[in-house]
Amino acid sequence: MLDPLILKVISIGFGLLFLLAAIHKFSTAQQFRVILEEYQVMPRVLAGPVAPIVPLLEVLLSIGWFTGYRPQLVALSSAALLAVYTSAIGINLLRGRIHIGCGCGVAGSSDGDQQLSSGLLLRNSVLIGIALVAAIPATVRPFGAIDYVTLATTLLASALLYLAANQLLANGAAIGTWRNKRD
Repeated sequence: MLDPLILKVISIGFGLLFLLAAIHKFSTAQQFRVILEEYQVMPRVLAGPVAPIVPLLEVLLSIGWFTGYRPQLVALSSAALLAVYTSAIGINLLRGRIHIGCGCGVAGSSDGDQQLSSGLLLRNSVLIGIALVAAIPATVRPFGAIDYVTLATTLLASALLYLAANQLLANGAAIGTWRNKRD
C-alpha cells in the first residue's frame, strides 16, 4: 500500500505537468502539428486531426490527477501516453533524426522545443515508473500539518529538479546537434 502523501505529491505533480504541457500544445497548435508530421510515425494526413486530440488527452489526465477520480486508471493511462511519446522519440533516435523538436515543452521558447535525445527517453521512463507507482492503492489516513508542509516542499523541490533536469537535457541535445549536423 502507498502512503497517501506520496500519492498526493505524484497526483499534483502529474496534474501540473499534463496541464502545462497541454497549454503549451494548445498555444503553439500549428507548431505542434508540424512536429507531429516531423516525427513520421503516422500518415501525414493524420497529424491535423491528432494534433488537438493530444493536448485534450493531457487535459483529461490532468483533471483525473487533480480530482483523484479512478486513480489507477489515470495512472495507467498516463504511463501509456508517456510510453507512446517515448516510443516515438526512440523510433526517431534510431533513425538518426535528432533535429526535430520533442513537442513536450511546458513553456514556449524563442527557438522551439528541445531536440530529441536519449536523455528524453530516460526522463520519460522515470515518469512512466512514477506513474505506475501511483497505480498502487493508497492507505487511508488523515493529513496533519506536517503532511501539508511536506507536500508543499516536496512539490517545490520536485518542480525545481524537473526543470533543472529538463534544462540540462535541452542543453545536452543542443550541443549534440551542433556537433552532429545531419538529417
